[in-house]
Amino acid sequence: MKALSRGLRFKTMRPIRGTLMAAGALAILMLLTLAAGCGPDPAPTSPPAPTAPPTEARPTAPPAAEPTAPPTSPAPAPTAQPAPTPTAAAPTPVAPPTPPEKPEEPDPSDAFFAMERVLEVSIEIDADDWDTLRQQTRTFDDLMEEIEKYNLSQPFADIYTWFSGTVTVDGETYDEVGVRKKGFLGSQSDTKPSLKLRFDKYVDDQALGGVIERMTLNNSNQDVSMVNTCLGYQVFAAAGLPSSRCNFATVSVNGKNLGLYVHVEEIKKPMLARHFDSAEGNLYEGNISDFTDSHRGTIEKKTNEDADDWSDIDAVVAALQDPSDAGLQALDRAVDLDRFLTFWATEALVGHWDGYSGNRNNYHFYREPGGPFVFIPWGVDDLFHLKDDPNPFDGISDPPPSVLALSAIPNRLYNNPDWRLKYAERLKYLLDSVWLEDDLLGSVDQMAAIVQQHSLPEVKAKAAEDTERVRKFILKRKGEILADITPEPPDWPKPSALSIAPEAFQVELRFATTWGTKDSLDPFSAGSISDYSFNGLDVPVGESGATAGFATAQEAADVGLEEAVYVTLMGLNDDFSVSGITLWLPPGLLEGGAILSIGEGGVGGVSWELPPGGTFPEEFTPITGGVIELAEVGTEPGDPVSGRIEVTIGGFPGAIDGYDTPGLESGTIDVGFETAWGTNKAADPFSAGGKLTYLTVNEFVESVEGITVIAGHAGPDEQLLLPDVEDLASIAVFSLEEDGYLEGMTLVLSRALLTDGATLVIGKDIIAGGVWSIPPGAAAPDSFLPFTKGQLELTEAGTDTGAAISGIFSGSFGEPEYSAADDGEGSSAVIDIGLVINEVAAKGDPMDWFELHNTLSDPIGLFAFMVADDLTDASKRVSFPPGTEIAPGEYLQFEVDNDNWAGFKLGGDEELGIWLADGTLVAVVDWDEGDSGEGQSYARIPDATGEFQTVGNPTPGAANQP
Repeated sequence: MKALSRGLRFKTMRPIRGTLMAAGALAILMLLTLAAGCGPDPAPTSPPAPTAPPTEARPTAPPAAEPTAPPTSPAPAPTAQPAPTPTAAAPTPVAPPTPPEKPEEPDPSDAFFAMERVLEVSIEIDADDWDTLRQQTRTFDDLMEEIEKYNLSQPFADIYTWFSGTVTVDGETYDEVGVRKKGFLGSQSDTKPSLKLRFDKYVDDQALGGVIERMTLNNSNQDVSMVNTCLGYQVFAAAGLPSSRCNFATVSVNGKNLGLYVHVEEIKKPMLARHFDSAEGNLYEGNISDFTDSHRGTIEKKTNEDADDWSDIDAVVAALQDPSDAGLQALDRAVDLDRFLTFWATEALVGHWDGYSGNRNNYHFYREPGGPFVFIPWGVDDLFHLKDDPNPFDGISDPPPSVLALSAIPNRLYNNPDWRLKYAERLKYLLDSVWLEDDLLGSVDQMAAIVQQHSLPEVKAKAAEDTERVRKFILKRKGEILADITPEPPDWPKPSALSIAPEAFQVELRFATTWGTKDSLDPFSAGSISDYSFNGLDVPVGESGATAGFATAQEAADVGLEEAVYVTLMGLNDDFSVSGITLWLPPGLLEGGAILSIGEGGVGGVSWELPPGGTFPEEFTPITGGVIELAEVGTEPGDPVSGRIEVTIGGFPGAIDGYDTPGLESGTIDVGFETAWGTNKAADPFSAGGKLTYLTVNEFVESVEGITVIAGHAGPDEQLLLPDVEDLASIAVFSLEEDGYLEGMTLVLSRALLTDGATLVIGKDIIAGGVWSIPPGAAAPDSFLPFTKGQLELTEAGTDTGAAISGIFSGSFGEPEYSAADDGEGSSAVIDIGLVINEVAAKGDPMDWFELHNTLSDPIGLFAFMVADDLTDASKRVSFPPGTEIAPGEYLQFEVDNDNWAGFKLGGDEELGIWLADGTLVAVVDWDEGDSGEGQSYARIPDATGEFQTVGNPTPGAANQP
């Protein structure tokens, strides 16, 4: 059985309101595939079981449905910390670098980057060339093929073509200018593409104003406010780092106004010459790149390309692989670590999650001849907000707000105590000298005014709204960081301990679309969703869409099918992000009225979320269970396709079978507890949860220090203990041990039974549970011991948020073992859950049979049970037919048909057992030769509770008669 802890960190997803556009589903599949090749500790590609939080990590969790804003008031000023004592591994830091002095003579190119100047760029280009240019794109298929083919051993392909055009900038016209599209994934667009202009591409020495040979024009696809990029570069420059200049430009192509663009200085030799003594050194760019064996190959050399010399890169890789002080000394020689400290801290300060320290992406680094590497920011268009999962492949959700250390250099430094303190001190320096709220807000106001004046009318309102995000971030950031690093900087979570599956959610909705809309350019007009509920609560549906159609051959292969159909459901969120679900199934299952189960016959799916204006998902979660009900289905263009889904997103896939628990021991536990309803959703369960008043294990009194208690609605993983009972509550007790193990116990029970003074008995009332442990870094528990008996006595119990829940529990745990000495009934070993073997006929006519009886007032679904005529050989156990249910008080006969179901026959001297899939014995009978002869049965008299005896008038499917 899977672990049942409720106190772990889970990554949540926002309630969906709708799926992917044409390539959207491939984004999810790409990410899952990338996990195998991205990072030294890739996240698993299938949903793992929850793991324990690391010993030193501070558990946090996103809110269940909608994110809450961080506190806006600053924390108290931190107390000064002494400077760390220098060691051989961490050289004494010099004062933070200051911005370079401005040259006596102004750079003539500065005029083209003045913030108050909005350039007017007009491009005339052959219409066919423009159509080709704007439609050139890197699909997720392309990226997957590159990764599979080269395994991140070389930079990603340059997919764009230069075309010749006439460019006019502020009235000055230049012929034969090189024009091409730019962008990796998130910024791609075929209606407003980002562009590169190269004035000297076809005409030697041609330059804008005689001083600028290249222009980069970004569409700000991932920045609705259009403020992020220039403001970000201003912060990096104020911190004393080499940074691109930035302002705005309006762009038209062949007379069509494409709107406002962000004009960014390219990182080429002219830019290097402004910041370094020499521009003749080695410049590199990183895209999904790092100084590790797995990611080194994607680093791209941007200067001195003909020299096949990568020794400077290899020196950094080698230094990072040496865990000793000598390795840090070598790293300090290869990289200007003091300037890197500022670069790293500034990335965290502005929330550059897609930079080097967070996503191993969007950065340059340069080495003057004979000098160390200096890092240069790039691609700073998605700033001023924090991501709860900055790099999904590293398995770290909700990093501390003050630091990102997913990549190799930050991770190495932050895990060194001296460098960690230096990092915190550098953050404080930047907060005092660079993060000047009034100045930053003034820049925001200036840029926002430009956006409102020059952008297209249809984007102004959204831009103004998103600009408020930037203002709020600026105002809260200083207090947020100081609170996080005071009195000492936080620990960095260990990826191996946080590579966990997200918490599970239940989603129901109806959809309607038409066939052939899968590749629609406007999926929000192609179909819609309705009757949407999230975890049982109805949610209003705003703008939504739905598409359906055949998958490409590659898309089908990506989900393990020869042919596939994609159904995509999506909704537009209030912040203009898009959330949705993509489902796939074999075409042969397309039939009106069909009910399809997730995980069976090639049916599957994922949920995802795209950031505002983006095409690359920042959240994605497997669909682990549920059904798709098809109503109308047609495969001709325009045919209606409709139905409903009821699915589980996240959590554990499948039922409880398949978990092996050999050699388990037994024991007893007695606990007194106090907690409150809803604490299982707390961000930090170790501080928000309740406590134990006493603990006795195997009759030994144990310390209650460090043990927390949480309670609330049971999740799908806990539902597995009582799969046929709706509206379950859970109470979990657990602690984080010194060796990194998470150990605890869980009780699940009908929520209706949570009342003051209630006494509930395992085997009699609707309550179950067990004790468990999860080893450090594991994706599943190494033990789960079910409670074989026990009693819960509630003192206080309520199900309103914050209501007190207290009481005591005493129980025995372990795997029951049948003993032949138990008078043939195994009464001392059987767990009474209300399912009883009531009668058997070993020589039935026309075939052998047995009868089950349900003594409960609720139905029992038998899908989670197994039956066999051998009490010791688990390999002989078989499952009941799918969908089999026994009603309250019902007597249900099963004929043992060797050919069609059970795989065994009942002999004259035989035994029969019923088990839960985890091996818990719940019913048993053993008879000797002659106990059930021809025309006879072996039956309980009276029903359910009586001793077995031979009767001459069998009553299959009815109450027994003496």
